[in-house]
Amino acid sequence: VNGSGERVVSARAVVKQAPMAFVFTGQGSAAVGMGMDRYQESTVARDIWNRGDTHLRKTFGFSILDMVRKNPKSITVHFGGKKGRKIREKYMSLTCEDPVTGEIAPLLPEINARTQSFSFSAPEGLLFATQFSQPALVLLEKAMFSEIEAAQLIPDDAHFAGHSLGEYAGLSSFAGALAVEDVVEVVFLRGLIMQKAVKRDAEGRSDYGMVATNPTRVGPHFTEEVMHKIVDGIEAASGKLLQVVNFNIQQRQYVVAGENVNLETLSLALTAFKALKSTAAEDVEKVIADSLVQARARKEKCEQTGRPFTLARGLATIPLVGIDVPFHS
Repeated sequence: VNGSGERVVSARAVVKQAPMAFVFTGQGSAAVGMGMDRYQESTVARDIWNRGDTHLRKTFGFSILDMVRKNPKSITVHFGGKKGRKIREKYMSLTCEDPVTGEIAPLLPEINARTQSFSFSAPEGLLFATQFSQPALVLLEKAMFSEIEAAQLIPDDAHFAGHSLGEYAGLSSFAGALAVEDVVEVVFLRGLIMQKAVKRDAEGRSDYGMVATNPTRVGPHFTEEVMHKIVDGIEAASGKLLQVVNFNIQQRQYVVAGENVNLETLSLALTAFKALKSTAAEDVEKVIADSLVQARARKEKCEQTGRPFTLARGLATIPLVGIDVPFHS
């Protein structure tokens, strides 16, 4: 533009973007209302969500959008009419291998040809139940990626990676290996199998959970090696499951899964080690024993008063809400 405000030269530049990688997260990051701001503002995001929601409504009788917006504690799928019977037949067709016997059995044996309805419930809300959290997160990630792609901001040489559930989101979004309808069905079934893998009480609660741990919150004397000794020691002392299942950031974040009493024991033990500042073998053994007694006593008190035994945030532990299956990824 010259001094008179007239355009004298026009040019267009194509600038190569810096190396870029897209990383798709796994389960544990769900939140009520996630992605709904973009659902309202973006036709691209809205289309992804609507496609997934329509398929799940038609095939399994529930709305994933309702899960994200309202996080209901229970829903009932009705099997009346032609559409309902078709949904019931879909549920009846689902089978899985028994991990103990190796036999193929119905995934939902409660549903048969005479079942009129089936209810799903979760004490923390169904958005955080594994079978619903997984399709919700995959749709969120695919919707976000599709917006970026529509804006032509994905370089040709970009890379992608996915962690656990995020592998499905990455393959569907970046690689285009699975259509929206296919990926939401696959991860719903994946989550349903995981959800049914452990015993539950009448309220749908299991005896298992997961926590994220940060050794640096304990102190510089508390290394990854010591953390493994604590985890292994608790498992040995209790005779119940406790394992490190995710190695996220060295010395800063690990995910531990197992029986809730053991996870409570771990939380108490880490707090004790911050004050103790010793990781000698005899101290480790004593702290584990004392912490296990405290954790068991707390569970017993909860049972006596009719309250659920839930994990609270500790000095160096954060419970992953809704994840009550001790899976590896």
